[in-house]
Amino acid sequence: MTWGIQTWDANGNPNNYGLVPISVLGYFAVAAGQQSGAASYTIPAGFRMEFLQVTASDSYTTARRSITVSGGTITLGAAADNNFGAGTYPAINGFVIAYLRGT
Repeated sequence: MTWGIQTWDANGNPNNYGLVPISVLGYFAVAAGQQSGAASYTIPAGFRMEFLQVTASDSYTTARRSITVSGGTITLGAAADNNFGAGTYPAINGFVIAYLRGT
């Protein structure tokens, strides 16, 4: 390594990768105000699924949605307009992108 900071695990293997390449499992569109839906993907051994919500609009909305992951399933649910806690997102049109991350 020529610059930066490096860390190692207990076995001496580097474990600080900075920007980590990911494998996208798939994506699906979500509509403005959408507060229900689900998508399932096959997760290989040694990985877990995570997601990103990417908005495709600059319109403001007070509507919120929850997004949860359980195994290989992403589930959208209703959230109160004033719920700004973890796992809640603006119910704006855009995409949910599912990707793999090593466990």
